[in-house]
Amino acid sequence: MLPATGRTVVSRSMGSERGVARRAANRLRRLVKSTLQRARTARQPADARADTRTLQTLTDERRYDEAVGFAAERMDARSGDKGFLTAAGTAFAKAGALTHQAQVVAAQRRLGDSARLRRQERLLRGRLQETEPGWLPYVPKSSGPRHGVVPGRVLHLLKASLPYRQSGYTMRSQYLLDSQRDTGLDPVALTALGFPRQIGVPDAPPEDEVHGTRHVRLDAAPAVLDGPFDTYLDAYAMAAAAIVAEVAPELLHVHSGHRGYEAALVGLALARRFDLPLVYEVRGFFESLWSRDLDWNERGEAYERRFATETRCLAEADAVVTLSESMRAEIIARGVPADHVFVVPNGVDTDAFRPGERRGELVDRLGLGDAFTFGYVSNLDHYREGHEALVEAAVALRHQGVPAVALIIGDGSRRDELEALADRLDAKDAVVFTGKVPHDEVLDYYRLLDVFVVPRVAERAARLVTPLKPFEAMAAGLPVVVSDLEALLEIIGGGERGRAFRAGDGESLAETLVEMYEDPGLRAELAERGRAWVVAERQWSSNAHAYAGIYATVKRSAAST
Repeated sequence: MLPATGRTVVSRSMGSERGVARRAANRLRRLVKSTLQRARTARQPADARADTRTLQTLTDERRYDEAVGFAAERMDARSGDKGFLTAAGTAFAKAGALTHQAQVVAAQRRLGDSARLRRQERLLRGRLQETEPGWLPYVPKSSGPRHGVVPGRVLHLLKASLPYRQSGYTMRSQYLLDSQRDTGLDPVALTALGFPRQIGVPDAPPEDEVHGTRHVRLDAAPAVLDGPFDTYLDAYAMAAAAIVAEVAPELLHVHSGHRGYEAALVGLALARRFDLPLVYEVRGFFESLWSRDLDWNERGEAYERRFATETRCLAEADAVVTLSESMRAEIIARGVPADHVFVVPNGVDTDAFRPGERRGELVDRLGLGDAFTFGYVSNLDHYREGHEALVEAAVALRHQGVPAVALIIGDGSRRDELEALADRLDAKDAVVFTGKVPHDEVLDYYRLLDVFVVPRVAERAARLVTPLKPFEAMAAGLPVVVSDLEALLEIIGGGERGRAFRAGDGESLAETLVEMYEDPGLRAELAERGRAWVVAERQWSSNAHAYAGIYATVKRSAAST
């Protein structure tokens, strides 16, 4: 019998030999698989391989109309060709051809089913179902009848809220709720199913009080929150129905969601179930956000279905509220009666947002020194915000000898991408990212800026929607520069209260900022005009009375029918 040490050596030797044998076997299997694949490819008709190459070329060249037509015409003939199906799936996805995309996945499943393909097909079917004409989420009759309403109580359906999310959306919501409460209404906020779990806060209480207003949170299992859109909206509507029965509002007020219409679909289902009037507040137009391709995102089946669903929600609401005259004109152009569409513009509390001195500690912490500092306050989640122009302008200004810093205030999913751009351009300390800023310190960050810039790109929502942040900047006494989009030009009065540059053009922004840098008197003059305008025209306190008037009109109309 071998001693223990000898047995160990033998064991190691045998283990090593087995490892060598396994690796050899794996190499053999890979070789066989590769050989079989080459054989299958060789047996594949030349015209099939040519079809796949042609389709890939059309897709790579972003000729999506041609790619969709080419792939759709050959789908039946190539339904057994995995390579062609993969290329077709890519083309249909980039073109937003949802129906064809679902057909590809079904064909792939017939060739070899898997859990991944089953989930992919179900998700696509959910996107199609959500945008089917006439579809609404399911609200069970077991929700129970409503026993009267609480006079003045309004249930607001919001996609997000403070304190878990700080953005222009949540700030407008809070201004709205505060002002309604101050004028005698009784608002209650209900945030979307899964908020705030889906932004990384899994342990939020089921309800809380924010600035004196009750906020109810709805939660669900991750499988529901990450599942098909139609299943999610069914769960959202069923959970919300229990809250409607308990809260007993006299009116539902739904606000744009992530895709625009999803809260409106839930609200319409609830309004029908409980026989309540519904006001739909359109905060933006989100149909084009299915794709980041600015040359294509207002085309294709995905865009058309989302546009049609949004239009249906607008038409079926008892009243529509929106943020600007440009947005109102867009809604009326869709066929919604003009007397159903009301403008309640973004506003600001000019007592809370006012000019003030820089905080020296912040200046030192961020390394700003005496630099000419320009920047933007926003989340970093959406490409439409156009932060790239800030980075490009900062680098261009430095090359021109201007001691400039672009201060990007906020955080979000695109931060890594933007920081990578700054590295590629060798921006060094010309660009500073603050990360998330506490709500009670936001005004201090505004005051760090010499110029406030809204760099949004020429995307549908950006062209039409007036954001909240420039009003806050004006109230804080900052001169404002915006990209030359219709909604933003409306804010600066065509140049009376600010300056504009070509959207998406960092060099154009740099040229405008050079003018501002060299003329402190101009900066002071624009800042004074902007502050005077928001004090006179954009005080949030006046908006509460506008809502009260809209609600009264809607309730009278509902009572007469």
